[in-house]
Amino acid sequence: QLYGGAFVCDLPTSFVDASKLREVPDHQEVWVDTPSDMSLIVEILDRKEVSDDQALAFFLSDLAEFNDAREANVLSSRQAAPEELPGLPAHVVGLVGVGEQRVAKFGESCANRVQVHICALRLGEQQTDVLITLNNPVAIDPQSSSGAIPVQQGAEDVFRKVLQTFRILDWELFNG
Repeated sequence: QLYGGAFVCDLPTSFVDASKLREVPDHQEVWVDTPSDMSLIVEILDRKEVSDDQALAFFLSDLAEFNDAREANVLSSRQAAPEELPGLPAHVVGLVGVGEQRVAKFGESCANRVQVHICALRLGEQQTDVLITLNNPVAIDPQSSSGAIPVQQGAEDVFRKVLQTFRILDWELFNG
């Protein structure tokens, strides 16, 4: 359950609510998988004035800037097929893609290579964008605080399952 049950999706049991470990902004839900160093973030944003075909590049660039990424690239970007987001109404525009960043963890001097699996749900009537991102370390610097964590496979499957099971149960959440 996310946002007090307003959203739901299936996560692997190894993911834990980051708000139990650290402060998380009210507009975000953050779940972390300590064994793999993956993290899933669901974020509610005011709708950005950017076209659908430019939206993922915009969000990935914004995320890279926020993370102080040393490098950032968009690897793929496309509109989601209806079967990828079966729990959402047809009028919701879903965009999916993958970006990659070289980013330091917690201000460290070394940088890890992280793939960012992203889905932007563009809710026109609600003037809202919902971002779902799965951060997946694909190369960890040995000097990083995560250096002892082996790189895990399977992020694509985790992300696919999150999207296939994602539901908005309480649309009133957007009226506040």
